[in-house]
Amino acid sequence: MPFTNPPEPAYSQDDWDLMQAAYNRAATTLLVQSSSDEEARIIAKTVMTAFNRGNRSVNSLAALAVITAVNAHPDVSGADTRAEKRYA
Repeated sequence: MPFTNPPEPAYSQDDWDLMQAAYNRAATTLLVQSSSDEEARIIAKTVMTAFNRGNRSVNSLAALAVITAVNAHPDVSGADTRAEKRYA
């Protein structure tokens, strides 16, 4: 899911680039194939929310998005039927 800067931007191009890098890293980790995937929406929303709260670390944003996506879909985290909650 690409982050694109609208004509009257609320973010600088550097901000968009940072959020896109975090999204790409999280999506690669989770093997998200399409921007229409629910995981893709969760990743994008998590990245933007954390960025808006002051997080400017690509690694931290990506890790938080991965954890959030895994917790949203515990069945993809492994064979164990009980989902382990992870916190950043």
